[in-house]
Amino acid sequence: MANPPQESDGVTLHIRHVAGGRFTAMVPDLVPGDPVEIVLPFGSVGLAADDIRPLVCVAGGTGFAPIKSILDDLARRGDPRTVTLLWGARTDAGLYLLPAVQPWQTRLTAFRFVPAVSEETSALPDAFAGRLPDALAAAVPDLRGHVLYCCGAPGLVQATRATALAHGLAAEDFHADAFVPGGAA
Repeated sequence: MANPPQESDGVTLHIRHVAGGRFTAMVPDLVPGDPVEIVLPFGSVGLAADDIRPLVCVAGGTGFAPIKSILDDLARRGDPRTVTLLWGARTDAGLYLLPAVQPWQTRLTAFRFVPAVSEETSALPDAFAGRLPDALAAAVPDLRGHVLYCCGAPGLVQATRATALAHGLAAEDFHADAFVPGGAA
């Protein structure tokens, strides 16, 4: 879900195409107004409004959706904190909504974006070649005093958590929403 808090009259979903996926097959037949039953995320990615510590957001693929919600809200409020976004995918095409980053670069005074591409040479400027946990260690080697939000596949969330803790993040400052495959919840 990618809605910022002030947009509560509908739901914006970021959906990854999965060959043979049950929901992927349904999407082309949906029209506005069709009822869709969804299970809400199980994680903890709501940002505390009074927390002014430096923020690090790590998103794998469509894990970008809840991170986008947080960053849209921060930009709307003109939040002054330092924000680092690390968004990773296997290929540049997996970073499917790059234009969303531009307003944050303009509206957030201390914003840094690090794309991470693991399976091809990226054409993006300043892209990190490799996996997100490694990009995190390179981009923010000292995480003491930071808060980190991570969204993506369970393996990514686990690896990012281990890297973050090894680089000084307090365990209670790691917040995550790991994807759960359909039927696994």
